[in-house]
Amino acid sequence: MALSMKKIKLLHFLTFVLHLWLELTCSCIETEKQALLKFKNSLKDPGKLLSSWTGDDCCSWKGLACNNQTGNIISLDISYGHIHSGPNNEWQLGGKIDASLVELKHLSYLDLSSNDFGGSQIPDFIGSITTLSYLNLSNAGFHGEIPSQLGNLTNLRWCPLDVFSFWFARTPASLPSVSNFTSLATIVLDGNQINATFPSWIFNISSLKNVYLRFNSFHGVIPDTFEQLVSLEALELGGNSFSGIIPGSMRSLCSLHTLGLFTNKIEGETTALAEILSGCVSESIQVLNLRGNKFRGDLSDWIGTLRRITMIDLSKNLLYGSIPAALGKLSTLTYLYLNHNEFNGSLPESIRELSQLQVFDMSFNQIEGVVSEAHFANLTSLKQLSMASNSLTLNMSSEWIPPFKLEVFSFRSCMLGPKFPAWLRTQRNYSLMDLSSTGISDTMPDWFWTLTGHIVILDLSDNLITGIVPSSLKFIIINVINLSSNRFYGALPPFSSNIEYIDFSNNLFSGTLLPITSEYLPLLGELHLSNNLINGTILASICNFAGMQVIDLSSNRLFGQVPACFPDLVALMVINLENNNLSGEIPDNLDSFSLLQALHLGDNSISGRIPTSLRACKSLLIIDLGGNKLSGNIPSWIGEALPSLRILRLRANMFEGHIPEKLSYLTALQILDLGDNNLSGTIPESFGNFSAMVEIHKERKNILDSVLGAAFSSIGNYVPLGYTESLQVITKGMEMEYTKNLQFVTSMDLSDNQISGHIPAGLGKLSGLQSLNLSGNHLSGNIPVDIGNLRFLESLDLSRNELSGAIPTSMSAMTSLSHLNLSYNNLSGKIPSGYQLQTINEQSMYIGNDNLCGPPLKVECDSAKNQTEEGSMMSCGDGEEDCESEKLWWYIGSVLGYIVGFWAVCGTLLYSESLRNAYFHFLEKLGVTIGMKRRNKNDDSIEEHDQ
Repeated sequence: MALSMKKIKLLHFLTFVLHLWLELTCSCIETEKQALLKFKNSLKDPGKLLSSWTGDDCCSWKGLACNNQTGNIISLDISYGHIHSGPNNEWQLGGKIDASLVELKHLSYLDLSSNDFGGSQIPDFIGSITTLSYLNLSNAGFHGEIPSQLGNLTNLRWCPLDVFSFWFARTPASLPSVSNFTSLATIVLDGNQINATFPSWIFNISSLKNVYLRFNSFHGVIPDTFEQLVSLEALELGGNSFSGIIPGSMRSLCSLHTLGLFTNKIEGETTALAEILSGCVSESIQVLNLRGNKFRGDLSDWIGTLRRITMIDLSKNLLYGSIPAALGKLSTLTYLYLNHNEFNGSLPESIRELSQLQVFDMSFNQIEGVVSEAHFANLTSLKQLSMASNSLTLNMSSEWIPPFKLEVFSFRSCMLGPKFPAWLRTQRNYSLMDLSSTGISDTMPDWFWTLTGHIVILDLSDNLITGIVPSSLKFIIINVINLSSNRFYGALPPFSSNIEYIDFSNNLFSGTLLPITSEYLPLLGELHLSNNLINGTILASICNFAGMQVIDLSSNRLFGQVPACFPDLVALMVINLENNNLSGEIPDNLDSFSLLQALHLGDNSISGRIPTSLRACKSLLIIDLGGNKLSGNIPSWIGEALPSLRILRLRANMFEGHIPEKLSYLTALQILDLGDNNLSGTIPESFGNFSAMVEIHKERKNILDSVLGAAFSSIGNYVPLGYTESLQVITKGMEMEYTKNLQFVTSMDLSDNQISGHIPAGLGKLSGLQSLNLSGNHLSGNIPVDIGNLRFLESLDLSRNELSGAIPTSMSAMTSLSHLNLSYNNLSGKIPSGYQLQTINEQSMYIGNDNLCGPPLKVECDSAKNQTEEGSMMSCGDGEEDCESEKLWWYIGSVLGYIVGFWAVCGTLLYSESLRNAYFHFLEKLGVTIGMKRRNKNDDSIEEHDQ
């Protein structure tokens, strides 16, 4: 029935009154507005983000919300992401939080996150705003202790989901109890500096569903009382220092879907883990992240019971055994990380059943055997695959079309060759490809360079791939490319401006540097072109690469001068131009190289002097200027100004004058090579003070830690990049190149100079020295008795000097010695026959010493003119002290010889049962024979006596 006109008018009037009432009641409360203005005035607002906070109606101000009926402020959200969506972080709010917020009597939602309050304390008064149900102070630059007053916020909850999110970022110190939060469902304390044991009050809050304590400094064991948290769904404790084992009470967490314990110190056998996951948690668990702990054992078939699992990360543990076939039962599995363990055996074909699998990383294990097309038959969702650093052979036909489209894949050290895998043609739009050391010895197909338009990393190193890199590479966005140690030839290609890392070393590239240096490459940090056929000069345009950290152009055919603009590259850490045809002088404007750690200009034709500006390069660890035409004195400031220097190689130049005594200030120096110059004077007595040459068995860091080990990590995949230091060291009579073990080498080479005087006794203190070469000088006097202290010396060359006297018997105690040359001196007396000297006994070691006698020389010692063997082995130097020392070393050598001889027989018998049985059987027969002979002899004697 239609309403009467009178009733319709009445309804309109009531509606008008209602709207008017709502407008009046929703207007801003004056006291709250004044409190907000006071709060605003205490803040720093460089971006004018609160510019809308003007006028009478504060309910319309940005970041505020009012109750529609009462007009009270109920929400204050000035988080940076809420009031400003741009990237300019300089506009973040800061300053002081005024206590006027307490006047907001109905405030239930407070979010100050993602601002910058400059390390100030979280205000205590926030604990007085008891109406709060949501509080977010994350990533706001707060520091100091979390106020205990926050425990008063008993109404904290996030309606309508009944979840309280308790956020604090970068807030170190103690963790107050919040057990009064009876409705607490979620605790988030990620990314702080909290140094404490697991907070026990957590177990008093039965309503908890989510606990996030990641990336703190929590330590100690995890309490075994989780049966109280019956509602727990997510437990994230990763990035701490928890130790002990996983609590067994976790098996009763029937709602737990996420367990994150990554990067802790938790240990235990997988059998215990299997028992925990066999409880009701096995029906709920979806994410299991135990990466970076100390779990041991195999997986067996228990892993197949986790029917709802979507992610398993067991990487970087101590797991072994075969990868179980039961993994194929996990139909919901999306992410599987087994990398960096000790798994062996073959890859089960059941892996094919994981049709939802997107990421699979099994790299850095000991898995072997053949991987065929059958393993991948149903992996239609696979996007990232790493089998790197195993002993696998991928056997796919040339017609195979994979069911997946990979974005990231690494087969480093697996066997894919010798032909270039044809199935790669189907993998378009990849971003990371690592096929290094995969046995490919084929021509690079043209289609390869058209597969994708954006490459993060391409690594084809350590194969025998041949071909020309096309100039069209310039039109591919690429960040890292490594084609080193192949057979690529032709001109260098140009690159797009996105390139960050180029390694074309150990190939056959020719032409000039122009294709690279003429480009605008603002992000290029490392350029490795060593061991190619590149010619021409080093153009000054290379100095446009402002971010360059490593330039390695060594072992090419470059000529001309070292560019004077190099010091413009202030970020340079490594310059390696050795083994070219460079000439001219070293630029004397190196003051800006504050980060330079390695300078290699050796084996060129550079002349002049060492520039004084080099003394400003305080970070230098390596100086290699050997094999040039440098002249003048060796600067003494090297020992004073470069305290971190570990390698100094100046050999084969034209340096003259005395060796600076101040070089002994270089306490970190482990390799000193001044050989083949015109140095004169004596060896400084202080050369026995090189601390790094004294250290024995001390673990040394890589020479260039900050440059080595650069790598890209994706899905646990490790692609080693970066500069590898190497050095030519003359030892054991030959030139040897050290690369991987360079940090362990200790060597001193002063050979082929004009040095005179005696050998300093202090050199005997360098007990960690491995190689000592003083040959080709004018050294005189005796060989110091203390030379026997160099027990780890492997090579000793004192040949072609004017040394006299007897060879110290202490040298027989140098148990590591494998190369000795004392030839062409004036040594005399009997050659010692101690233990170690007998193992390297060759005539060439002693020739040119007319007064030496005894083995291995054919000159016999005349008993009338020479002492007895024992006497000659105790021949003394000057003074009674030297004589006593000689006797001591003779006894040590004799004892060592006896011990080694004894254990050569007895040690073998102890560890070989067959030899032991044969030996005693021989003794038994020998005893019988000797007994029979003695009996016969006795019988003959009796018979003779009777007669």
